Parts: sequence; C-alpha cells; structure tokens
Amino acid sequence: MKRLLLIAFILPLAVAAQKPIKPSLPKAEKALRDGAFDEAKAIIDATVASEKFATSAKAWYLKGLIYAGIDTTKNQQYKSLVDNPFTEAKAAFDKATELDKGKSASFINDATGFPMLTDQVNAYFAQNYFDKALKAYQDEKDYAGALQHVEETLYFIPGDTSVLLNAGLFFAPAADAHEKTLEFLRKYIEKGGQSTDAYVMMFGVYRDQLKDNEKALAIAKEAMAAHPGNSEFPKYELDMYIKMGKLPEAKEAMEKQAANDPTDHETRYFLGVINQQLGNNAEARKWYDESVKLDPKYLEPRLAIAELVHLEAKKIKAEMNQLGISADDKKKRFELDKQLVEKLKVALPYWEACEKISPDDERVLDNLYSIYQDLDMQPQMARIEKKMKSLGLWD
Repeated sequence: MKRLLLIAFILPLAVAAQKPIKPSLPKAEKALRDGAFDEAKAIIDATVASEKFATSAKAWYLKGLIYAGIDTTKNQQYKSLVDNPFTEAKAAFDKATELDKGKSASFINDATGFPMLTDQVNAYFAQNYFDKALKAYQDEKDYAGALQHVEETLYFIPGDTSVLLNAGLFFAPAADAHEKTLEFLRKYIEKGGQSTDAYVMMFGVYRDQLKDNEKALAIAKEAMAAHPGNSEFPKYELDMYIKMGKLPEAKEAMEKQAANDPTDHETRYFLGVINQQLGNNAEARKWYDESVKLDPKYLEPRLAIAELVHLEAKKIKAEMNQLGISADDKKKRFELDKQLVEKLKVALPYWEACEKISPDDERVLDNLYSIYQDLDMQPQMARIEKKMKSLGLWD
C-alpha cells in the first residue's frame, strides 16, 4: 500500500517536471533537415500556436513542409503522427501564401545555408507524390488512391502538362472519374499541351461515357481546328453527325474537307457513304470512284461500289423469289432470270477485284460464292468453299 502511494506521489512530480515545448523556427527547421519528424512536428505545432508566430508566413510554410514530409517519408515510424498529413500540409501552405501574398521566393535554407527556392521545394514534393501515385496505380492497382496522389502532385505543380496529360489519359479513366478526366485534359490544353490524345480521350468520354453527343461533336470540331492536318478528327465529326441523324450537316462538312485536300481518299469515301444514306446512289458512286482513283487498294470504297452494282441483281432475285408456280409466273421468272444473269456478270468483276485486295475478307467471299452459285460456276464455287473452310468461315 505504501508503494502504491509512493508511485501516485511521484507521477505528478514527473509530469510537472516535463518542460513545455518552446516555439522555435530554427529548431523546427533543423529537426526537419535531420528527418526527425516527430520532433519537428511537436516544435512547429507549438510555434504556429504561439501568438508570436501565428501570422508568420515562414512558420506556416515550415509546417506545410513538415507535414508533407511526414506524408511522403519512407520511414514507417512517422506515418502515424498525423491522420491526414496532406490535408494539414495543404492548409498550412495555403495559409503561408495568404500571409506572404506571393512576396517570398524562398522561406527556408538547405543544409549549407543556401536559400531553397519555393519552386524547387514544389518540384521535390511533386515527385514524391507522383511516385506514390505510380506505386498505387502500377503495383497496388488502387486506382482511386492513385488518382488522389496525382491530385496531390498537381497541388505543387498545377501547370505541369506532363502530369496533367497522364492524369487525364490514365489515372482518372482507370478510376472511372470521367469529370476529372475532362478537367485534367481541359487544363492540359489551356496550358499549351499539343498531344492529340487529349482530344481523343475527351471525345470518347463525352460520346461513350457521358452520352453527350452535342459536346462530343463540339470536341471533334475543336480538335479539327487545333490540329487541321489530322485526318482522324474529321471522322469523329462525321461519326457524330451520323449518330445524331444530321446527314446534311455531315455532307457539308465532308465536302469542305474534300475541297481542302484533293488527295484525301478517305473523306471521299465517307461522302459516298453519306450520299448513299441520303438515297443519292449516283452521287455516292461518284465519290466512291474518286476515292478508288486516289487509292486503288482502298478496300472500303471498292466494296461499296461492288454492293451498288450488285444491288440491281439482288432486286431481281428478290422479285423472282416472290413469284408462284402459275404459267405467267414461270414465264416471268424465265425473263427475269436472263436479266439476273446479265446483272450478275456485271457485278462479278467488282467482287473479284475486291478479292485481289483482300482475299480473306468474309464479305467478299460470301458475295462471290453467291454469284458463282447463281451463275452455276461449279469450279469457282468449290474454290471459294475450300477457302472459307480453311479460314473457319464454313461449317
């Protein structure tokens, strides 16, 4: 009992004997340089809480450095010192900026006493936070955490186009943060970024994720204006016009594109597609022919031409299939069959030309087999059948 009373008496004396931590910027700074984050934190907390240093920009800046250091240090013993070190660091840095009003280029010195520029410090912490982002993204597959660390990185270097681009192309999309993707890439473009990938991603987010066709179309137009030599962006514009049922607008846009580039075979093909969808097959054929003339090995317009030529034969065949078994029907079928043979003979060379360009194309082989069958060309049928079996297209 006496021993317990003695302990109870000694403990208050021990507590009372502890010296309070005195505010000191030099000591906090030295502890930070030594990597003693527990000591640095205790001193800086006491410092900014004191009346003398409460309005000191350097004190608050130093607190930001210490808390950011705790957040990024690899020494695990200091990780539990603060629950949300970045939040505390950011608040301290912001307070320092508010008090300083942007006057100071440097608040602290390095170990040799030479001033460390704020931009140098920012670059240092940005790299540390970006390393955390990469680890979370690549090693841990923690995409939400990786995105958070990228945003922390950008706090220190908000205008860095490289980080903004990576944030918009990889980190935000991986976390399904579509609005963040757009925010990063828009800022990237505003800061002078020139990568066409930024527009490609923004277009995809609006079209496929947010289902906002109007904004997707606006991005396509913006991309075309920013990169007039890019041959893909006019296709994005065309894609949106077609999706939105704005074929006349699509036709007008493609005609301008074709006029601006007399060697653009793809735009001429798309003009053929648009005119065909508008029901103007003659105009479509004209554009398909121009496309093939510019690029004889371009398969898509050749397929389109073959389909247009073959269309007449298919109409006749469909009409024959509707006939019955009466004498008049038999007579008409005989007459139509002669017309069918002539039309098929006209269409056949177009499909054979397609086969020379793309001998394994299923669309080509299907149509060739159908024509050979209707014309009773047995050897050619056997050849196509063998080819389709070798490609796994025939059961």
